[in-house]
Amino acid sequence: MTDQKYTEEELTEICEDAFVNLKEACMRLQEKTGCSNEVVVSLLGHLAEFYIAQDDQSFIND
Repeated sequence: MTDQKYTEEELTEICEDAFVNLKEACMRLQEKTGCSNEVVVSLLGHLAEFYIAQDDQSFIND
């Protein structure tokens, strides 16, 4: 990914949009599967680890 500079307002909007989208996705997952909050939190942790690993790989490949 390329490094892009964002204004504070743009970052706020991006974060708010991301939060709403993730929250809705988690709610749909729980409605569909009946899984607990603990499962959702674990899933989000794994997702964060995936993105951290992707970021680490980009440093290796640069």
